[in-house]
Amino acid sequence: MGERFSADAVVVGAGPAGLGAALGLARKGMDVAVLDMQDRIGSRRRGETIRFDREMDAHLGKGFFERQTIRTIRKRSYFSHTGLRRVDRTIKNPNCIISWPDFIRSMADVVKAAGARIIPASTVVGFLEEKGRITGVRAMVGGFMQEEIRAGMVFSCGGCEDPASLFLNIDRTGMDMPVSKRLVRGYAGPDERFEYHLHIQGDTLTVGTIFPRTHGEAEFILLSYAKGRKPQAMTFEEFAGAHNLFRERLEGCEPFYTLKTAIPMGKMVFPCCPRDGLVMAGDALGHVQARGGSGIKTSFLMGYAAGTLGAEALTAGKWTSATRQMLEQAMRNSPHTRRLRMHNLIYSTLRAGIFGRIRSPREMDRLWPVLSVALR
Repeated sequence: MGERFSADAVVVGAGPAGLGAALGLARKGMDVAVLDMQDRIGSRRRGETIRFDREMDAHLGKGFFERQTIRTIRKRSYFSHTGLRRVDRTIKNPNCIISWPDFIRSMADVVKAAGARIIPASTVVGFLEEKGRITGVRAMVGGFMQEEIRAGMVFSCGGCEDPASLFLNIDRTGMDMPVSKRLVRGYAGPDERFEYHLHIQGDTLTVGTIFPRTHGEAEFILLSYAKGRKPQAMTFEEFAGAHNLFRERLEGCEPFYTLKTAIPMGKMVFPCCPRDGLVMAGDALGHVQARGGSGIKTSFLMGYAAGTLGAEALTAGKWTSATRQMLEQAMRNSPHTRRLRMHNLIYSTLRAGIFGRIRSPREMDRLWPVLSVALR
């Protein structure tokens, strides 16, 4: 066993939710330590597009979005499995194309400027517990030394592989959707719009997306969903073989970054405070709005709310079960939680209901007038 140290709060994960929680805590005067598995924050590239959000921009310093935005795109095109049906959309709040490493590291700079410590190459291997209350974590810090870190509260925001999610054995069936990502150069397709190509096979829906960037770069993503179970993920080669237009877009492109991961777009779970002294937020609980470019800002704002409310609970004094209940209720009543639940109720439920009736490409074309209402 190595050294021991303490903090008012430990945050697990330096993604949008973790950085949001750390910022909310630090701005309330808490001593915060953020632990992240990556050697360099932001090196595991996830979303490269985000919708502008005035509140998030204010938290990070007015003009943050403008400084991080490479370009904006308002147009979207959706294609049915056969390619015979299409719907075009123009959105009011455009997608901002960003560089994930630059965006996350700039967020981390704001968090550090607020007083939080960010400790990379640190993997949580267990939780400290006393009389049913979480009192800290055990972590491999710097990749070689195990340390005990005592804390008044632990915020677990470690994504789909969140240690608290594993510790509590949370059922993630139907939540995590497998994702394959390629960043490519040499893209020669339309660069003024996003494209979404839909594929149905049995009860599995796969969406192939194309997000143009600049100078011939583009982000290609495959996301698969099956209600109530883990879907079988398609490869880019399999998907391109079934969709001529997608194949044309991919031809001549040279990948320079690839990633296989998951996005918890399937459902949102509770509680946010599963144990005394423990708060969860972000991908760990499915805090992702199923709307292109909205996942980063939703996770950040949910994390920020958790950090702010958690700091108030810490300031109040001794942690009790009543404290946990009040914090849980405050998180559930947070405007960010309410908006996410409302969006999921309207759009995600509608999409799931429609796709649940589709079993073939021909059925998708037949139901396209109804389905296209939910594609936005």
